[in-house]
Amino acid sequence: MTDKKILVAGWSLTKACNLNCVHCYNASGKRDPRELNLEQCFKIVDKLKESGIVAVNFGGGECALRPDFIDLCKYINKKEIIISYTTNGTTFNKIENHLNLFHDVGVSIDFVDAEKHDWFRGKKGTFEQAKRALGVLVDKKIGNEMVTCLTKLNCSEGELQKLYSLTKEIGADSWRLNRFRANGRGIDNKQDLALSKDELKKAYTFLNNFREERGLTPEPIFRAAFGGNYYLPGDPSGFTAFRIQPDGEVSPSVFLSESGGNIKNCSLEKIMDSDIFRKIRNRNPEGKCKSCNAYYHCLGGDAGASYLEYGHFNGPDPLCWLNPNSEKPLVEQRLNHNWNVHELYLCTLYIKLWENKNGHK
Repeated sequence: MTDKKILVAGWSLTKACNLNCVHCYNASGKRDPRELNLEQCFKIVDKLKESGIVAVNFGGGECALRPDFIDLCKYINKKEIIISYTTNGTTFNKIENHLNLFHDVGVSIDFVDAEKHDWFRGKKGTFEQAKRALGVLVDKKIGNEMVTCLTKLNCSEGELQKLYSLTKEIGADSWRLNRFRANGRGIDNKQDLALSKDELKKAYTFLNNFREERGLTPEPIFRAAFGGNYYLPGDPSGFTAFRIQPDGEVSPSVFLSESGGNIKNCSLEKIMDSDIFRKIRNRNPEGKCKSCNAYYHCLGGDAGASYLEYGHFNGPDPLCWLNPNSEKPLVEQRLNHNWNVHELYLCTLYIKLWENKNGHK
């Protein structure tokens, strides 16, 4: 790319999923008949390599359900592109013999109580499978993280403490939390799952007790409140990252379906210069953002959340509780040598528990 940014790609390889999670932003379940075939995927990988993409994160549906997933990962690996994978843990057997292909694997666990987790994910037995998958990754020293969707149901100090303790018990490298966004199947469950400003404030205040001064804080509201570092202002969406949908359409944010073009027949440079990508990068402060002394690095918070709430990217973040005129903590623009894919890809909260054993230089 012309501006020499480090760029990472998210890839929703499929909408197929064996679970029925109540919060799913992608409404995953059935495979999309327009999904790219393997040969088309190979060509896209070639495009990504030519455009300087250094890492790919697979998510969306449950990618390992595609029988050609490992073949694709092998091809990406040959191209020397880093592979990150987010999974619900129930298809781990399909990748377990190929873990050398992955830089890191995130496994979703939303409650310590197995019954609650299984209800949230829509199928019995998922908690034990997810816990086992994470344990194997730790034992085999594959980069890993426990991934939690932060909702009204698990945002209390009690629930968060139990989840943190589980992460430490398993020995995971990191704990990554994505706050709930009302999109996809999550729209139908918004009333039960959506956080209030006060709930997010209390949750983030408590989580700040566990955070160490390592790595980046790609969640703008968190770093505006408690400090942290960033690579580029705002959240990474549309700046350092984008999302390839199952049919090849490319969105600036993992939580949006709006497309800047189809990568099958459009260059990545043209897609990232499209109207929707320009809008997410060229945000204009609105409301209290106009006078906030954290705006230079926050840019209004979570761009996707702003778009879902208001129909634009300009903020303020719908869950921002901050007083724009209050004193803010020190925030610096810098990038550590062993950054993790999600630090440049997603508006997420990263709590690093151990030094990344497989961090790249």
